[in-house]
Amino acid sequence: MEVASQDLTLHEAAEALGVVYMTVYRYVKNGQLVATKVGGVWRVTRQDLDEFVSSVAERKNRRHELPDARRTGNYVVELERCLFNGDTGGAWSVLHRSIEAGASVEYVLMEIVTPVMSMFGTKWANGEIDIAVEHQASAIMTKLVGRLSERAVCIGRHRGSVLIGGPSGERHALVLSMLSCLLSLQGWDVLDLGPDTPASAFVHAAQRMDRLVAIGVSVTSSQSFPKVVETLSILREEIGQGVPVILGGGAIQDAEHAGKLGADYFAMGSRGFVDFLDGLTKKSA
Repeated sequence: MEVASQDLTLHEAAEALGVVYMTVYRYVKNGQLVATKVGGVWRVTRQDLDEFVSSVAERKNRRHELPDARRTGNYVVELERCLFNGDTGGAWSVLHRSIEAGASVEYVLMEIVTPVMSMFGTKWANGEIDIAVEHQASAIMTKLVGRLSERAVCIGRHRGSVLIGGPSGERHALVLSMLSCLLSLQGWDVLDLGPDTPASAFVHAAQRMDRLVAIGVSVTSSQSFPKVVETLSILREEIGQGVPVILGGGAIQDAEHAGKLGADYFAMGSRGFVDFLDGLTKKSA
C-alpha cells in the first residue's frame, strides 16, 4: 500500500530527526512519538513523524513567559508548599500545570524550580527549617526533574557531547540533573556522572565520549576543594588541553577562584554554562 511504503524504521526516523537511534527509541517508549511494531520491528508513519516534529516546534516557539505573571508566583508558592509537606504528586501537578499553561521546560526549571530551591537553601542556612526538610525537597525535585527531562526534546543535529559531575565528597545531585536537562534542550548529548564522582571516573568517561566539547564540574561545598584540585589536575594530565574544564556551583566565588582550583573557565549557574558552550560553538563556526 502507498501508506505502508512511507513507513520508517526507528533508524530512518532518527536520521530524519537528526538524532541517534536511542533518542528516537526513548521518544517511542515515553509515548511522545507514535510507533507500531510490525514483525518485531518498530515502524513510524510519515504523518506521525511530521506531527511529532510540529508538536516539538510548537512547544519550542511558545513564549517562555506565562500569560499572567501573577500565576508564576502562585506556582512558586504552591511548589514550595508541596515540597515542604513532602507531597511528590502535588509538586508534579504544579509543574505539569505550568507547562500546560504554556511554560517551557526551561522556564519551569529557571523561573519556578530554581527560586523555590533557593528559598529552601536560605531558610535552612537561617535556621528556619531543619536539614531534613531541605533534603526532602531536594530529593523530590531530583526525581521530578528526571521526569521533566523526558520532555527535553531537541530536533536537529546534536552539537556534541558534554560531561558533567561532582567531585568526591559532593552530595548534591539536583543541580546536575537540572543542568543536564537544560543542556539536552539546547541540543547537547549529556553524560551526567552525578555527585561524589572520583577523578578516575571522570577520566574514564571523558576518554570514551565522542565529540566531547567540554567537562563541567559542580562544587557546592568548600570541603570539596581538595578533591576538586585533584580531579582537575588528573583530568588535565589524562585528556590534554583540547577539552575545556568548567567549574561552577555555589562554592565557587568567581573566575579567579575557579582558576586557582585548576579550571579553565567559570560558569555562573546553569545559564552561564549554557552561554559558555554557545560561545564555543560560535568560535568554531
